[in-house]
Amino acid sequence: MADEKNLAAAHLDPIHHVNTTVRGYIHEQEVGHETDTVLLDAGAAHLEKGDIGTLKLARDGHTVLVPQPSADPEDPLNWSWRKKHAILAIVSLTAFLGDFGSAAGVPLIVLQGEEWGMSPADVNVAGNLNVIMLGIGGLIWILISSWWGRAPVMFWSTLLGAAFTLACAVTTDFTVFYAFRALMGVTLTAFQVTGLACVKDMFFFHEHARKIGIWVALFIMSPYLSPFFGNFILAGTGNWRAVMWLVFAICCLDLVLIVLFMDETFYNRSIPHERQPARGSRMMRMLGVWQIKNHSYFKTFGTCARRMISTLFKPIMIPGMLYYAMSFMWAVGINITSTILLETPVVAGGYGFGPQAVGYLYFTPLVAVALGEGFGHWFNDFLANRYVRKHNGLFKPEARLWTNYIAAVFMIPGLIIVGQTLVQHLSYAGIVMGWGMYVFGVMLASVAITAYMLDSYPNASSEVAGYLNFARVVGGFSIGYFQQPWGAAQGYGISFGIQAAIVGAALIILCFLQTCGGWLRTKGGPVRD
Repeated sequence: MADEKNLAAAHLDPIHHVNTTVRGYIHEQEVGHETDTVLLDAGAAHLEKGDIGTLKLARDGHTVLVPQPSADPEDPLNWSWRKKHAILAIVSLTAFLGDFGSAAGVPLIVLQGEEWGMSPADVNVAGNLNVIMLGIGGLIWILISSWWGRAPVMFWSTLLGAAFTLACAVTTDFTVFYAFRALMGVTLTAFQVTGLACVKDMFFFHEHARKIGIWVALFIMSPYLSPFFGNFILAGTGNWRAVMWLVFAICCLDLVLIVLFMDETFYNRSIPHERQPARGSRMMRMLGVWQIKNHSYFKTFGTCARRMISTLFKPIMIPGMLYYAMSFMWAVGINITSTILLETPVVAGGYGFGPQAVGYLYFTPLVAVALGEGFGHWFNDFLANRYVRKHNGLFKPEARLWTNYIAAVFMIPGLIIVGQTLVQHLSYAGIVMGWGMYVFGVMLASVAITAYMLDSYPNASSEVAGYLNFARVVGGFSIGYFQQPWGAAQGYGISFGIQAAIVGAALIILCFLQTCGGWLRTKGGPVRD
């Protein structure tokens, strides 16, 4: 508050005097240091051209570029708009593969059970294992991407993931399918964590929320899109392997795009422009050969491991993970058990939907994610710009969290509506409405909490994404085991009502972060090598 009062005084000074607080922020950003408070708008801070030192501004003439780009044309911050967004599209598609491949197994369990003489719930164990491996695999790729680079991790993880998907498509044995589904999860999850680092590498601070929104929207949409396609494929062919062939085909498409366009996005800003190593050919960077030849350019494996542990124990990391798990886990649980819940015969108390009808229902979360991205794409920037204008050009991460309260307004009643619809066996329109509201809120909350954590620890983008991903999937993994038995035993009205209450309880953590987040970051300090 003292800083803000000083800035308010500067605002009233008719000669635009720049006080020592603002000069401190200008100096820190000029030399590339990351600070808790960012000078983001020279215009809102009422700085004249001579007051901003050597800070570089965006084309609008007042938005401060954070981080400050180098003079090197190889610096990803200096890449063309076309190259940045082509790579962002590939990064998002690669992140998409993890949950797309995972949820592709959801509509298959009935036919697989018939083929292997197993119950759908027993076959679904392979899906649950795949989900937990998405979280564990993400933690592994944090270390490898920081030690080896982004581009080779993308190429090799996708190549391996495609091979494991092919094995799942051709096997006739459940044990083999079970093993390769786990390996699919480990490999195809890589850019659900490393993708955030690529966003940080290529885009400036003021662009982060929108670009994170694109990346998050694709991988949140993916676990709904594969059952959507899968149910229609099953209805038309009656062959579960055709769905796995679809996943394999998209992996291959992604591999082609990686080979044609992907480049290494990591740029070591601690090394002056003139001492940067020659980048060599793009193909060598994609394969990881350039990174091996210039390994001192990257962190050592020991440093990466220490950073990973250090990030986990930063004061706001675990509260942020708990909030995200408590809010998001029900989305994974509903998706994993949707086939069991919706295809249960009417005589057994279910809806008796066939694969095609379930496929149509998956329009609901797909539309909800699209609407959430459309709203959040502009609203997150509106919040940030409003905060900056009211605080004399300065920005703090807690400004991101207001979106999460709006998300809760949709998530809590959405879960209640789904539960009441199921327990009273009302029209499936109630499922459509409640599920859509919940997923809309999940989309808003995911972008906001991810942007908040990245703003809090900007030099630990992979670690932040990895731990949030772990929290998301571990919660969902556990729900997959008891969602359906819980609802059957106590009634879906009670089970979904408790889930809504847990989402509401997560707001206590959110209020704690909003109130004490800045103080906690100061006490914990930044993540260091």
